[in-house]
Amino acid sequence: MVSLEPNKARIKQRQEEVMRSALRARNFSEEELTREISDFIKFALSLNTIEIQWPSKEDIENDN
Repeated sequence: MVSLEPNKARIKQRQEEVMRSALRARNFSEEELTREISDFIKFALSLNTIEIQWPSKEDIENDN
């Protein structure tokens, strides 16, 4: 099951990863930028295949 609660430590870690990637990308050639963009678009499109499984009423009652 996928939790929808934010993980503050992971958010901070991801922000740092994004900043490092942005700094690294400043020196990319056009070919490298095109490949990076293509990979990102493929990743974004793959998110459509993820299904969130919401907990049933029974699961919620059992957790309480």
